[in-house]
Amino acid sequence: MILLCRAEELAPSGAKGIVLGDGADRLDVVVVAKDGNHHAYINCCPHQFIPLEIFPDHFFSHDKTHLICSGHGALFEPDTGLCIEGPCEDEFLERLEIIEKDGEIFLNELRAPEKIAREKRAKRNW
Repeated sequence: MILLCRAEELAPSGAKGIVLGDGADRLDVVVVAKDGNHHAYINCCPHQFIPLEIFPDHFFSHDKTHLICSGHGALFEPDTGLCIEGPCEDEFLERLEIIEKDGEIFLNELRAPEKIAREKRAKRNW
């Protein structure tokens, strides 16, 4: 398991971006707190494969109801990753398995972060 963050770190904005690795092995992750639950996704919009945020840890729409892609305004449900509006409507952010223990949130994937990153990049069509 890999420590992503402490749950209390999510309080200021409701979400936190974490980078694991670098170069071709870099995996961008967003950890989200919503209604007392935590979720993690690959921080990559399904439309153009860009990170959701421009500014660090600014993932939510102004009304804090949806994750928003700063590149083109797509809206995603924070608890499912489903895009409900935008050019990637009906597509999902890729969920990552996490586990919370003693207030810390860990990546709980069978695949190593660098393998997840390489698999994600291999799916791009450009």
